[in-house]
Amino acid sequence: MTSTTDTAEHPEVTEISDLAEGLLPPSRTSDIRRHLDDCVLCADVYSSLEEIRGMLGTLPDVPRMPEDIAARIDASLAAEALLDTASYEDREDRGRETVPVSRETSAEPSAPSPRPSDRPAGRAHSATGPGRKPRTARRRAGAAIGAVLTVAAIGAGTLFLQSGDGTSTAGHTPASASGTTSSFAKGTLETKVSELLRTETTSLGTEGTGPRTPTVPALPKRAKTPPPCIQLGTHRSESPLGFKKGTYEGKDAYLVVLPHKTDPDHQVTAFIVDASCTSQASVTTGKLLYTHSYKRA
Repeated sequence: MTSTTDTAEHPEVTEISDLAEGLLPPSRTSDIRRHLDDCVLCADVYSSLEEIRGMLGTLPDVPRMPEDIAARIDASLAAEALLDTASYEDREDRGRETVPVSRETSAEPSAPSPRPSDRPAGRAHSATGPGRKPRTARRRAGAAIGAVLTVAAIGAGTLFLQSGDGTSTAGHTPASASGTTSSFAKGTLETKVSELLRTETTSLGTEGTGPRTPTVPALPKRAKTPPPCIQLGTHRSESPLGFKKGTYEGKDAYLVVLPHKTDPDHQVTAFIVDASCTSQASVTTGKLLYTHSYKRA
């Protein structure tokens, strides 16, 4: 931009400053000097700039930092950079390490994975003292003890839920209506059925009543349905009115009472099923030994 040098158009302050610094070209220098001769305001600006320039030239030089302080600062910066580098390399090494978890791992013990450090970067862990066991071994021993205790608790619960005669079935607790083993016979079967129904009715009528003793653990309730293979032996799918374990003609058997198919309000049907199926691993259909219908008491 070209500035005029008459009194109406004053040169820029930057041009006056460049004049004081000797940075203007000769032609422009002569123009501005002629303007300063005629303009008091611009001449005053030029004088102020010359005064400031002179004051800045008289300031003392900045003293140098003492050599010992500079050396300590350099040493601190170098140590910090070294610690940062060591910490980064340690994190990289931990990221590349993996712990084998496959069941087909080698029998040789692998080195335990380093624990995340809770110390400042670059500080080593305290060494394991003589006679100390690694923390990983202690954790594995604790896990093994916990597994053994869990298996023992499950086994105790299974024994507690087994029936009094020592046989058990998957998902069922064989139990009789009266808690005792009975002998079934064709001539007395009607009486057994009536007793079983009365016992079931009394049990349902009194269940949930009476005071409870909170300090005495309740015994497990007996199964509401017979073992699956016994139920299959009746060739019926509805829930029984009652069932009981006993013997029939020298064989362990179950007595199962179901409503009559055509007259359930007035009759019941008794089924005697061989109990040998309950000792088999898989669920099979129990052998039906005897069945008969009776009047409902």
